[in-house]
Amino acid sequence: MLKFAAYLSKSFFLLWLTVVFGFLTLIGLLDSLANGADILSGDGGFKDTFKYMALRAPVIFDRIFIFTLVVAILLTFVKLIRQHELVALLGFGISAPKQIMLLAPAVLGAALLSITVIDYTMAPAVKSLQAWGIGEYKVKNITEDNPLWLEDNGRIVRATERLRYDMLGGITIFSRNDVGDVEGILWAQTATYKNPNWQLNGVRTLAVEGADGEPRIAMKDASTHIWETRQNPTSIARLAAEPRDLSLSEMRRFRKRGNSGSKPRFAYSFWHAHRLTRPIAALILLVCCAALMQRTGREDTGDKTLILGITMGFIFLIIDGAMATFAASGGLAVLPAITLPLLFFGVLGAFMVLRTESLG
Repeated sequence: MLKFAAYLSKSFFLLWLTVVFGFLTLIGLLDSLANGADILSGDGGFKDTFKYMALRAPVIFDRIFIFTLVVAILLTFVKLIRQHELVALLGFGISAPKQIMLLAPAVLGAALLSITVIDYTMAPAVKSLQAWGIGEYKVKNITEDNPLWLEDNGRIVRATERLRYDMLGGITIFSRNDVGDVEGILWAQTATYKNPNWQLNGVRTLAVEGADGEPRIAMKDASTHIWETRQNPTSIARLAAEPRDLSLSEMRRFRKRGNSGSKPRFAYSFWHAHRLTRPIAALILLVCCAALMQRTGREDTGDKTLILGITMGFIFLIIDGAMATFAASGGLAVLPAITLPLLFFGVLGAFMVLRTESLG
């Protein structure tokens, strides 16, 4: 039995690595072509294309790694079918449930490896893409439509532009007293990072305390203003990033009350739980794929079931993506958004496995 497990695991891993490389190369090339004008406008020239593909690889891998596992599982069974090895496995009494058990450690290991790679590589890559300000990171940053709000030493700070990696624009700082009432408002055109604080330029101030409804006018202030804070360009990049583009530790920090970044804390809670449950999703899809690929006909090549399996993988991604959209926007609680796709495909996989056993 161990030899069968080693053989299946080796076949799966080799196919999975090939699929991952192929998908990353293809999608990376298409992505770089779509942003070719921005890439080639820099000083690096053509070399920047490879730099961009390398930085985007962790982000792309995060979006597709579950699908690559599905494709690799299906191709493993196609190989067994075409070489008539599936018939031999069934002849030795290794039914669909036993095949799932033999492949489960390899699939689980690949899923855990994927999550580890994503966790350590994606956040630094996204930070570099933000600093570069290329492609979608011109928009997926701090903008008027997507401002950054944060609480800082009792003050509320709002920024509406990311002019450079170390420069913010459209700054509004609300100063508050001990009970949370606004005492004054400061507007600044720009904030430039001068370690360890930020220098404010184009400042206007408005005193609110004691106004009692009296109209007041914001006054220009030519004196030097410093925004004293623990925030630096790196922490701002994390705050401005999409929740799913962060590491697990950063998601865990931002999902706590009072620590949220550019999105509400439930968005960080969802993506934290989503990433942690991907190994479970991989095992459930293994059950579905293994049950689907039990084809032992003399002329069967597995091509039709391969197409069906890929379609099933797409359907899972569509349902999972829909649940993610609802949960990240607050339209659905985190627990049902995570469990509904897993429960549906888990029941489907169990039914298909039982059906193969009854047919056998």
